[in-house]
Amino acid sequence: MCGWIAALLVTIVIVAAVEMVSKTNLPYGWVGNIVVGFIGGVLGQFVLGQRGPTLAGVYVIQTFLGALVFVLAAKWVMGRMAVRR
Repeated sequence: MCGWIAALLVTIVIVAAVEMVSKTNLPYGWVGNIVVGFIGGVLGQFVLGQRGPTLAGVYVIQTFLGALVFVLAAKWVMGRMAVRR
């Protein structure tokens, strides 16, 4: 249980860094960014593989890149939805 909580905290810190880099504010504020970034981080680890530096079992580079791509994609989709209204 402690390992899972540590991995979640590391992922939240990585997603916070992604939020600062992408300057993105998704709906529901930081909770929305964390949820979307977490999903992107998991997908990043799945797609990019499991190699490289880890912190509490989280592959840092893959999580950062996956979260960045997923957050930017979510921003693009939300922007397209806002334009249609």
